[in-house]
Amino acid sequence: MRAYLRHLTLSSDRLLCPLIRRWSHNILTDLLAEIRPDTVSDSALIHVEHSVIRAARASGALVAKRFGGELQVSSKGESPGKDLVTDVDRASQQLAAEVMAQSCPDHLLLGEEDPPDQEPAAADWIWVVDPIDGTTNFVNSSPTHAVSVAALFRGQPMAAAMWIPWPNKDGHLLMHAKRGGGTWIGDSRVHVYPPSETGLPQAGVLTARPGWLRRMFDVGQPLNGNLGDMRISGSACYEQFMVARGSIQFAITGPAHTWDFAAGMLLITEAGGKFMVLGQRRKFEEFNGWGENYANDEATYARICKWRGLALSGSPTTVDLVAKHLSVKRGGVLGKLRTLVSL
Repeated sequence: MRAYLRHLTLSSDRLLCPLIRRWSHNILTDLLAEIRPDTVSDSALIHVEHSVIRAARASGALVAKRFGGELQVSSKGESPGKDLVTDVDRASQQLAAEVMAQSCPDHLLLGEEDPPDQEPAAADWIWVVDPIDGTTNFVNSSPTHAVSVAALFRGQPMAAAMWIPWPNKDGHLLMHAKRGGGTWIGDSRVHVYPPSETGLPQAGVLTARPGWLRRMFDVGQPLNGNLGDMRISGSACYEQFMVARGSIQFAITGPAHTWDFAAGMLLITEAGGKFMVLGQRRKFEEFNGWGENYANDEATYARICKWRGLALSGSPTTVDLVAKHLSVKRGGVLGKLRTLVSL
């Protein structure tokens, strides 16, 4: 009888333990899913915003100091002259990481210049840093480049700061935003460019869009001859800065990585704009970040790190009209576009 009871107890343990573990895992998953961005306190969010501003300002000052000087330049890929990186890129990211470690020690940093095999478990807070966006411009002494820092809470941008060179007494502009607080340059609130009555892009007003637009998309009749004055900057972050500032009426940017968009999308939406990405249904869809199925694990970090997208941004009226009249072409071109965009 004693042996039978012992056998029964062991059998029960073998049955119950996996059930208890599964129940505990489900409870924890449900609890984490309920941690929403609106649960972040105002004081915590202000602290994070001030911290990303410090990081962008410090990294920007370093970039400005080295601009036009001697650089150590290499290529991250196998093709010479492509995908350039400099010692300043790495130093700028390291400086942002040091600011984060001092001010928000429980946060994690994801940067463009991270080692390619680095995939730690995601944290609730992740700083996404592009230490110099537009490195090729920077290497060639073009001032069209930017430093971008964003703080994501469980995948959603909550605070952002972006630095660009500018011909004013400070030598730069620094734009910042926190969720629900508007977008600012210094003490001045900024807004996206106001749309026309119909939403059609306006002649004589800048737009940023790729030269291959018509090879990838069928452009609907209302947009023919009505796409504004095109400019190509060579820096996704710089273009988004100009959209949020109201200097560019709309931009089609990318395909580019998370660090190219994480700050810009918050700056644009807090400036009254709209941010969309090309979805799997071959249409632009509103995009709010990387919060879906978020978990504090390596898979989530890898998904955010490897994400690429093609973005459309500007005033909501203009963006909606442009999105409505752009259709991805079928066939080989569509296949090429799908290899560039991961959603």
